[in-house]
Amino acid sequence: MLALGDCTALAEAGPKAMRLAQARALGVTVPDGLVLLADDPLPSQDVLVAALSKLDPDAQRFVVRSSAQAEDRAGQSAAGLFHSVTNVSAHDVQSAIEAVRQSGSSDLVSVALGGPVPVAVLIQPQVPAMRLGVLYRSQHGDLRCEERDAETPEWSDVTVTRYAAAEHSPLSVGATALFELLAKESTAPVAMYAEYAVTASGQIVFLQARPAPAQRDDEDFALPTDTALTYVLDQEHNPDPLSSAQQGLVDVVADLVPWLRQRAVCGYLYWAVDPNSKRPTTSVCHTRETFHSSILPTCEALLIPLERRILANDGALSDELLADPSRCELTLPDAIHVYRSIYRQYVGQLGPAIKHARAQLDALLHSQLGEPLSAHGALLSGIGGAQTDRVSLLWQLGRDGCPPESLRRFLARFGAFSSCWDVLSPCDDEQPHAVREYAQHLARLPSTPSISHALSLAHYHDALQKLLDRLPRLAKEALKSLLPLVRDAMVVAEDDDLLFFRAQRLVRWALLGLGARLHQTGRIDHPTLIFDLPWHTSSRTDLLQHADRPDPTNLSTLAEHERSLRIQAKRKIPPGRIALGRPEWTLPDGQTLSGTGTGAGVVAGVALVVPSLDDPNQTLASVMKQLTPETILVLPTLLPSWAPAVWGALAVVTDSGGALSHGAILARERGIPAVLGTRIGTQVIASGQALLVDGQRGLVVQSLRRAHT
Repeated sequence: MLALGDCTALAEAGPKAMRLAQARALGVTVPDGLVLLADDPLPSQDVLVAALSKLDPDAQRFVVRSSAQAEDRAGQSAAGLFHSVTNVSAHDVQSAIEAVRQSGSSDLVSVALGGPVPVAVLIQPQVPAMRLGVLYRSQHGDLRCEERDAETPEWSDVTVTRYAAAEHSPLSVGATALFELLAKESTAPVAMYAEYAVTASGQIVFLQARPAPAQRDDEDFALPTDTALTYVLDQEHNPDPLSSAQQGLVDVVADLVPWLRQRAVCGYLYWAVDPNSKRPTTSVCHTRETFHSSILPTCEALLIPLERRILANDGALSDELLADPSRCELTLPDAIHVYRSIYRQYVGQLGPAIKHARAQLDALLHSQLGEPLSAHGALLSGIGGAQTDRVSLLWQLGRDGCPPESLRRFLARFGAFSSCWDVLSPCDDEQPHAVREYAQHLARLPSTPSISHALSLAHYHDALQKLLDRLPRLAKEALKSLLPLVRDAMVVAEDDDLLFFRAQRLVRWALLGLGARLHQTGRIDHPTLIFDLPWHTSSRTDLLQHADRPDPTNLSTLAEHERSLRIQAKRKIPPGRIALGRPEWTLPDGQTLSGTGTGAGVVAGVALVVPSLDDPNQTLASVMKQLTPETILVLPTLLPSWAPAVWGALAVVTDSGGALSHGAILARERGIPAVLGTRIGTQVIASGQALLVDGQRGLVVQSLRRAHT
């Protein structure tokens, strides 16, 4: 066992330990440590405790981290492949060392690196941090830092700060020294990620540094430099460029939630929280009760009168209207009024309450166990709700052979679902043939939705009991009181989607009716071009009031131009965020992707990538035809409408999502592993590629081989 300072030129110590040792030698503030090489014998408990006491007599807790030679290299970060343990007592360091060493022989490492690898171990005192930060130093010298309170979960809001290359703050000086160490290791331009802690006295302590991909340069996504907000790509709801009509809807609701800012950049939707606008005070106590007793009846009272104008007596879409959309009597102002009202109910009331519920449960687990909610995803298994009901009805519909009357009953309840949150996209009730197809595919699967739900619910009860066994009495009572409320809130989060789909359908049909009438008078060449007309044009008073009158102005050229811009935007890779006006991309860095895991173990399979949810050539029905028992479905996000595909997949990987997202709930309900929020999965994974998905640790390992072509 060596002192960290003895590892400045020792390759066997691994890049992580070597860089930190070199940084300490240069005067950078880095915690001192001990390094156990891969072939060193495991020290006895007494020897370890004595060495740790000598290292830092005041330290109570320690961090035990991997420092394998195969990790933290340019283009091969191996992030997450190896085990690290934080908040370890001196007497538990020995077992933590063994766990870290054993991670070098895991299936994940074997798939990613071609076999087991030796692991050196770095042991350091845990820094008593007030705030934790991650910085990115670009190849140009600019520095971007993200900080959050140390006691908050990883998904909490962060503070973003930028520094110019000439900045001389302690953070910049330390980052520059670390960067120069990395630059000596490579002849190519290099960028850097580094982790740091801020102590109560304000001291900056660096914890780790590794190479990062060079920053992408694309000024198309840049905003004015005086933009003070951090805009985040709304990838979970809108991973594709918005149609002109949907961008118009974004503008229509912009005034409803003072603290929320939304804007389309190159067609992609971004959102930001305005720190100068106060968020509402929220309560989790009666979320489900409030939804069913107040919000749901209010929304139904708004929706039903307008829906009667487009639905037949059986509640499904009128066949006559489907044959001739010009007969639609819906007006765009009426449809927009309902859409705004439902948007206000959820985003202004339910959304903050659900987030508050999540934060309370996360805080309880952190305070009692030092573990985040994301590590206890099974607590949210078996949620049920509208999505489970929809898939169950689809399965039964397929089993019954899809008789017309049963299909109509299904569409009467769930026909408003669409493949994406954009009025451009057809609803299920406009394409009953597609519904029939994926109902038939679903019915052929070996596991029924009801069995999956029962197993998922049993998994929840088992996980809850194991957690209760670990908690003290008062914490048990707090968990028993809070958890049902959180689960109820998650059911509401699922059930409200149908309200949004119904409101979106109203706007879609108001526009379809307008487009059909404009087509009849020669104003546009096809009714659906209405969705590509800029909102200020398609909603002009004269256009709305006189759509049935001849006019020499043909709007098709304008619509075709806007459509071409949307198609061009689909070829772009949008940045995950735009911070202080500058776009920031998450770039590939090796074969390992990390995200939020939903549990259910580790599986190996073959990727089926769906890069775009609004692609008419890759619909839900066509994707379900391609599913096999070994298919790992890779999507930008998992929207509620794509739930049937989850029942036919071995595992799911998404670019966006988290522990409480729709995708997580659906994966747990199905009982399959999922890794959500990889950010770049659809960009770097190819269909036919062999993957290993670890739903417990939230890791996806790409094999260099293709399973088939």
